[in-house]
This record gives sequence, structure tokens and C-alpha cells, in this order.
Amino acid sequence: MPELRKPDMAAVLARTNLARHIGGFLLPVFEAVSNSIHSITDKYSTKKSGIDGKITIRVTDTTNISDFKVSVLDNGNGLDPKNFEAFLTPFTGNKLRKNGKGFGRFIAFKVFEAVEYESKIAEKDVTFRFDFNVYRDEEIEQRSGRREFPFDEGCLVTYSKVKSEYHNGWKSINEKSFLDQITQNFLTYLVDGSMPQTEVIFNGNSTDLRSHFLSVFKHEETHDFHIDLEGEKFLFKLDVSRVDRGVPFNRHTIIFFADNRILGQGRSIEGKLGRAYFEDTDEREYVIIASVSGEYLDRHANNDRTFLEASEDNIKEIIDAACALVLKTEKGQNEIIKSEQKQEVIGLLQSHPLLRFGLDGKTIEQYVKQKPNSWKRERFVSDLAVQRLRAERRWDEYVQETVSDKALFKERKDKLLEKVTDTYRDALSEYVVHRRAVLEVAEGLRRFTDEMKMSAEDAVHQLIFPRNSDTTETKYYQHNLWLLDERLSFVSYASSDRTLHGGRRSAGDKVVDIAFYDEIFVAGGDGTSAVMIVEFKKPGRNDYSFGADGRDPIRFRGQSLTGDSEVDSRLSFGRRR
Repeated sequence: MPELRKPDMAAVLARTNLARHIGGFLLPVFEAVSNSIHSITDKYSTKKSGIDGKITIRVTDTTNISDFKVSVLDNGNGLDPKNFEAFLTPFTGNKLRKNGKGFGRFIAFKVFEAVEYESKIAEKDVTFRFDFNVYRDEEIEQRSGRREFPFDEGCLVTYSKVKSEYHNGWKSINEKSFLDQITQNFLTYLVDGSMPQTEVIFNGNSTDLRSHFLSVFKHEETHDFHIDLEGEKFLFKLDVSRVDRGVPFNRHTIIFFADNRILGQGRSIEGKLGRAYFEDTDEREYVIIASVSGEYLDRHANNDRTFLEASEDNIKEIIDAACALVLKTEKGQNEIIKSEQKQEVIGLLQSHPLLRFGLDGKTIEQYVKQKPNSWKRERFVSDLAVQRLRAERRWDEYVQETVSDKALFKERKDKLLEKVTDTYRDALSEYVVHRRAVLEVAEGLRRFTDEMKMSAEDAVHQLIFPRNSDTTETKYYQHNLWLLDERLSFVSYASSDRTLHGGRRSAGDKVVDIAFYDEIFVAGGDGTSAVMIVEFKKPGRNDYSFGADGRDPIRFRGQSLTGDSEVDSRLSFGRRR
């Protein structure tokens, strides 16, 4: 019978996409550290791994790419026969028992040309060294010679010879960025205290990773929450930390972890929290780092742990639940945002009282509490307008149902009258607010500017009635003819800045600023219809002269509007019937 052959790992790697930023460049290092943690946990147990476990991460020659090396050393079990057998097996079941994928050691060949392993087994007191390369026929090539190993047992992996496509990733490496990347990727271990004692040696400078973590991250709270996804209830863990605003985090971020390793680069949650960052009482700017882990994320991480293979709806549900808990942790900041939103809505309702019906019986505090922290004035206007429309539809249905039944009408009469009174009161309030705003604009137009000039007459004209239009196009709520006379708002027809023949304006055409036609019918009589004309003139001119072409405010540039000088002389400055 034919046997199942091992996978072609070179082909698998060719199909694997890896980002070329600093996170992608360092992914092999993250995988090596993760393997060290697993080995140490197997040896000492999870509880003691943070006490007895030791890891050394060494970075050398960052100024010369040809000599650049990164190594990860640990005091775990090393490559004993069981672990070495698992090492030789791609996608091993050994890793599955540890929530791993069994693929991490291969991802190194996306970034580096050379990978070397060295392991010591305590019971044999032997150091085993070999080069590993999936692109050779013989992937394992043993190296001779014995070197001093710093621990009784453990493993050392060294990466070198950066591939050309990752030279830019190498250029992004400096001591701070490297420490930040390691801290981010093993944040869950650092938060719960299970991270082995880890020393980072960067070009000879030694840093304790735990101390660096404590100086950067202030752990606030841990929350557990459940979500039903894909027909199953999953438990998630949320760790909330405060970080000084800046590199590597400039805004609130949620980070997903699978198998205690970071997935991707994190997602901004400023829209959920309402700010890009917060300030404490000392005016220190800080951001929230929300770290989420759980079995669902472990299941849905892709092989190289660069992204989450889940629907956006499910991811959104996880983020929403996590952010709700973050806001409980940041109760003071949330109250500040809600207070500002409340004042925003109060100001909005003062300007537009009719939008109050969009509250649908809720207080402003209750309404704002239910809305996202990111909402600003425009979003509240939109929502209240929609809610008002829906409330009006429900009210119309209620009225129709009531008036069609005498007994029901008698029962609901008082409520109907109360509602109608409230509606008219708010409508009147909004109308008064609108008129006051228009009057303030008009008052501003008639003042002198800083250059001691008056506003052009066209500006006043546009405010009172839009130019080049008439009442067939402009509705009653789109003009302010009441500024001239309340009665003008209800004339039969008004034309603003349009030619008498109705076509496009040509050279020599005479145009009336606003012309009114009022058609009146009286029972038993003919009534009195009238044509009225309004002309706008900029104040401050002192060169008016009766009969002078271009300087007579009554005549139209020396020509008669009607061809009759007698009629023309009766057209006054202002309005005349």
C-alpha cells in the first residue's frame, strides 16, 4: 500500500503570506520565544514557569545586515527524543495539545536564510548542534564541535542572513522598538505572571523584560465574559492596561491573542471609547490596551497567527463586549464623555425644539447613555430626526385609532389635547429660534466690516429670498420675506432677480430684485389684485441724483421698465402698490 508522504514545506511556505513590516520581520523570533515558553512550562509547570524558567533573547550587529543575528535561549526540556521527533513532524499533534499549530519553526525561512539549533539534554550531558533548512534535500545537517551551554539543559535557536525582501524590516529595528514588540506579543504572559524570567540583550545592553513591561503597561483590571457565537457559548478573558500615549500605541487599541500570542497588529477602538486617548488628573495622556484571549480565538487563528479567520460580525460582537467592559474600568472618563454629549443634545434641542420628540419619552441622560461615545452633534441630529419621524407615525396611528371610536376618544381626549399642546408649543419655540437666528444674520450684514465697508446688497437679497428663483421653486420655509413684511410671505407669486421674459439673463436685460403678484378674490366683487416691486440698494451712497443715468434709485439705468415714463416715475424706493 502506498504511504502518505510528508508535506512539501517549501511549497507550503511559498503559499504563506507574511507582512514585511517590523511585526512580520520579527515573527520567527516570537515563534521561537513561544516554543521556549512551552518547553519551560512542560518542565516546570505553568505556576512555576515564571519563577524557574529563564529565556535570553540576544540581538547583535544591528548596524551591519550581513552580520546581524537574533538568538533565543531557554532552560526548558530541550530537544529530547520526544521533542525532536515532534520537531521533525510538520503540523505536529504535539503542538495541538499545547494550542499550537506546529508550523512556527518553518516561518523563519520566510525571513532568514540560515537557522541553527543547539540543544542540551541534562541526563546525557550532550550538546546537539545542527543547521535546519527546508529547502535542502537533507533538511537537518549536524554540526560538529561542542560549545559551553549556559544551562544544564535547554535549547538555543539562532537566525541570520536576512532575506533581501525583509531588509526594510531589519532597518526598523532598534532597542526600544524591539522591546515594545516583544512586550506586546507576550502581553498575556506578562500580565498573569507566567512569563519566564526573560533577559533581552540588544547590542550588549541588557534589559529585564518584566521590568520593561511594568514601566510601560499599568494593568488595571481583568474581566471574563461570555458570547454565543456559531451556536456555541465561548468564554473570553479581557485584560485592561493603561499605556502612556506614543510609540508603540498612539490610540486606544484592542489586541487579540491566540495561544497567548498576538494576532496581527491590533485594532483601533477610539470610535467605541469616544476618544483617541484619555487624560488623567495630572494631564498625562494615556491609551487603553485591551487584550482579549479565549478558546474561540485559539480555534480561529490562521496557521502563522497573522490574522483571525472569523466573520466581521463575530469580531465586532467580541469588540463591542470588550469595549463595554473597558468603559466600566474607565468609569470616570466615560462620565466625562457622557456629560459632554448631554450638553451637546441640550444645545441641539434649544435650537431645534421639535427634535425633542425623538427622545420618545426618555430623559436626555437616558437617551445619551444608550448612544456610542463617538457620537457628535451631527449624528445626534440625524438620529433624533429619524426617531421623531417614527414617533410621529406612531402618533398618527394612535390618533386615527382614537377618533374612529367614540368611546376610545372620550377615554383618550385629555391625552390627545396634552400632546397637541406640547407639539404646537415646541413648533412655536423652533420658529422663534429660527427667526432670532435670521435677525442676527441680518443685523450683522447691515453693520460696517473691519474695513469700514457695508455688505453688498446681494447678500441681503439672498437672505430674504434666494436669487434667480421664484415661489414655484422656493417653498415658504426656504425664504425670509417676513423681514420685509409679514404679509409678503403669503402673496400669490414672487419672483426674485429674474428677467421679465422669463429666459436667461442677457446683456441689457432689466431685472427686478423681487416682484410680487397678489391675486385677490372677494365674494360679490372683483377684488383687488396688485403688483409690487422691491429694490435693494446698498447703504452709504451719497451720489444719488434724480433723473441721472445710473444714479437715480427710481429709474432703471435711465430706461423705463414699462416704456411709460409716467408709470416709471411712480416706482418708489421700496415697495409700492
